[in-house]
Amino acid sequence: MSDEPEAATPEGPDGAPVRGGVSLVQHLLCAVPQLRDPNFVRSVVLMIDHSRKGAFGLILNHPLPTGIAEMASAIGLEWVGPEERQVRLGGPVEPSRGFILHDRPEWDPLADALTPELFLTTSLDAVKAASDTETPRLGAAGTHAQAYLGYAGWGAGQLEEEMASGSWMPVPLRPDGSEGQGVTPTWLWDTDPEAMWAEALRSIGIDPAWLVGAGLGSGKGPQA
Repeated sequence: MSDEPEAATPEGPDGAPVRGGVSLVQHLLCAVPQLRDPNFVRSVVLMIDHSRKGAFGLILNHPLPTGIAEMASAIGLEWVGPEERQVRLGGPVEPSRGFILHDRPEWDPLADALTPELFLTTSLDAVKAASDTETPRLGAAGTHAQAYLGYAGWGAGQLEEEMASGSWMPVPLRPDGSEGQGVTPTWLWDTDPEAMWAEALRSIGIDPAWLVGAGLGSGKGPQA
């Protein structure tokens, strides 16, 4: 876990604006079936950053064989959540780089706040400094956490081109308790990875069966 690469660096509120003025931060992107890149077949990507310099996100629905307990032990954490929880492949870029998505800002005082309910840890320095135990615990009762390896990255203008070609369907990430189209942070924790793609599309009124028969998408994918 470390800082993101240049094309995927979070810009913050003063970051360079997106070309065309529409940021996809606080959205999920659902790959259309015609996106043939094997890394992104029916992927659901949580967008972390999107600026003029590029974009990056984490694929939410690609579980790996590795358990989170094993990964946590390797990086100096203790996993106390469900034993069967698996690490997920966040994307094909730098597949050895780890990220932790969680809902407890006090666990990592330097975590990036994606929404008021959702936080991203990219370095464990602050986690270990803030912990009251020698080995910080992850996944305690009443909290949510998910570990990822790798990420999906786009160069400058690449995501805009893919959106224009119809390769992705944007799904709003709205606050818990709110109404409207899209999904909430609670949905991210409660939904089985295998069901995410179809359920996310249905949340914006799209029947996944319609997409299967539509001629959408360029067939190209993000950087690998």
